[in-house]
Amino acid sequence: MSVTRTIVCRYFMRGWYRVHHGPGSGTCDRPRSDAGSDSMQRNVTSTLRALLAPALVVLAGTAGCASTAPPVAVPVATPATAEKSRADDRILGSTGARVMIIEFTDLQCPYCARFASDTWPLLRERYVDTGKVRFATRDLPLPMHEFAVPAAVATRCAGQQGKFWEYREALFRDQSLLSQGRYAELAGRFGLDGTRFESCRADPAVLAAVRADAALAASSGIASTPSFVIGLVTNGEFAGEVMSGAKSFEVFQQRLDSLLQQSQE
Repeated sequence: MSVTRTIVCRYFMRGWYRVHHGPGSGTCDRPRSDAGSDSMQRNVTSTLRALLAPALVVLAGTAGCASTAPPVAVPVATPATAEKSRADDRILGSTGARVMIIEFTDLQCPYCARFASDTWPLLRERYVDTGKVRFATRDLPLPMHEFAVPAAVATRCAGQQGKFWEYREALFRDQSLLSQGRYAELAGRFGLDGTRFESCRADPAVLAAVRADAALAASSGIASTPSFVIGLVTNGEFAGEVMSGAKSFEVFQQRLDSLLQQSQE
């Protein structure tokens, strides 16, 4: 599905917030409806701020996300509020990085797996591990993927024991594990506490957190995976653009190098 749509809305009389969605490629898409879109547009910034606050604790304690063309800064949370947030193990990179990527992913999506295997290793090596870019991932389990939600829950539970990224990458390497429901077996491979892991999987709060990520994506008009919000944090405000699809490393490289240059100006 290729959809081009621009949404413009007012946020608390503090300026314009624009979301531009261009044609995607190499994505898993969910059905989209414009019914009730006005109410979602009015709430999108505050929803992003609330959900991504842990992602930006170290960035002056602020959070907010705008997928824009061109980017426009968005009001964000106060340091006092964000400093109370628990560190999020779904975030990698230097706490001082001004360039940030927020990924929306589906663990059953083959294109997400392609990104994880073909693009992510080099992206992490050259930009995230070197401290240039901060990377956060959020869940967007699509309705037609029946195993995406339990996979997201299991991965979060692995994260509670310090193995989020290892568990996630193992599922992407072998997505047949999802249909076979071998989450406990995989947890055992990583030496996780099985009782604690299963207790976490049964915790409705973990499922609710996955659903909250999906609601964030829906309220922002993001309906395909993988999607990435890529942008800059400036004076405690984050502005970014949405890019969808399992893009090559070179596509990310071009965008990130441009942002890194801007961040030095």
